[in-house]
Amino acid sequence: MIPDQQSRLQYLLQQYADNKCTRTELLELMVALKQDGNHKELHDSMLTMWEHIKPEEQLQGIDKEQIFSNVMESGVVRELPARRYPMWRWAAACILFIAALGFYFLRPISQPNNSLTQKRPSATIVPGSNKAELTLANGKKLTLNNSSSGKISTNGNVTFIEMDKGRLTYNGELGNQKNDHVAFNTLTTPAGGQYQLILPDGTKVWLNASSSLRFPVTFEGNSRRVELTGEGYFEVAKNKAKPFIINANEQEIKVLGTHFNVMAYQDEASTNTTLLEGSVQVTKGEERKILVPGDQARVNSKIQIVRVDPEESIEWKNGNFNFSHEKIEGIMRKLSRWYNVDIEYHGKITNEGFVGTVPRSKDLSEVLSTLESTGLVHFKVKERSVIVMP
Repeated sequence: MIPDQQSRLQYLLQQYADNKCTRTELLELMVALKQDGNHKELHDSMLTMWEHIKPEEQLQGIDKEQIFSNVMESGVVRELPARRYPMWRWAAACILFIAALGFYFLRPISQPNNSLTQKRPSATIVPGSNKAELTLANGKKLTLNNSSSGKISTNGNVTFIEMDKGRLTYNGELGNQKNDHVAFNTLTTPAGGQYQLILPDGTKVWLNASSSLRFPVTFEGNSRRVELTGEGYFEVAKNKAKPFIINANEQEIKVLGTHFNVMAYQDEASTNTTLLEGSVQVTKGEERKILVPGDQARVNSKIQIVRVDPEESIEWKNGNFNFSHEKIEGIMRKLSRWYNVDIEYHGKITNEGFVGTVPRSKDLSEVLSTLESTGLVHFKVKERSVIVMP
């Protein structure tokens, strides 16, 4: 990279660290970071930025080369204070970009003596996969997985077809069904499972681990109503005459045709609806809110609307764990569902947040080692239990 290009990279990194990037500058920075061979330029730009930090703002005893090594080696980092230490803020920003772009470097990371590497589990705990159970209206249960294929079952003129890559396509309508005798099917994913379902109206649903969707064998009347537990991403087929309604944790989410994610696990502090496209109405009791793209409705006793990066809410669907200033307890709940393990806590656990992206395809030991590389947390694995330690 020639000198003026290096200055440009330094400028873009500083703009991002100061939260001043325009859309064009952000795209330019992502392209620059994704290019091979930029490691030296990143290193030089980082040292240049360090030299311009006032002495009173620098952290004492910090090894600048070690910070760069952390940037290049780790996909997950600790959440770092932004206001007091600009250098740390830049490092966290750079790591977040590298992780989001898939820069997972294979160099070994040194671990503390009390780390997972000293006590490897006797058996590898592998990630979850496409698997679910379909309970038909007549009570019959069908096991679904990647090896299932072809026609599964026919009930009247309703046909269930298992497609490749864990997708269940539901075809056909039951005619002459009365509203007071609607029959329901339920698709359930276990811990360590996920599945995709295409409903009769063409709506696509992706279910995360430990989730279920209860839906009628046909959408009759003036609405399309389903019930969700756990987490699901929806791409709702448009039908202005029949709004699509999701009931989850005593709230109602009403749409005509849009893309959104609903996280409604019972062990989370709130039920979160995140809108990616279109418009959504969230109702809790007498309270009602309309979401626009980029809004997230966090619902417990009330509805709180916050602005978020909506793509982060569906990283699970795209095959990644995304940690955005997330505490270790929240991270471990995600790992518990996907790897089907129990979690225990010993000692005083850090309250700091973590930032980064890790593929859900990695074995559990690899994910835990990545978290350990921050130096904030350590783990022991005993059979299917993970012990979290300071």
